[in-house]
Amino acid sequence: MPIYEYYCHRCQTRFELLRPMSRRDEAATCPQGHEGAERLLSIFAAFRGGEGGTSALGGSGCAGCAGGHCASCHPS
Repeated sequence: MPIYEYYCHRCQTRFELLRPMSRRDEAATCPQGHEGAERLLSIFAAFRGGEGGTSALGGSGCAGCAGGHCASCHPS
């Protein structure tokens, strides 16, 4: 079952829910109990091990910079 990100406009909370794909677009209830939270467009990252160690696949942002060790992911 995939994890989806949601946003509650009422309390301005961003949260995740583990839901079946068939329910991904249904409104959700936030952790504060407010109904009607909307699903956000999420970015994903997948990692795989290989001969050279772990490498990042897919997504963008930190997933695209070999493990999150670049200035764009971690500003000083």
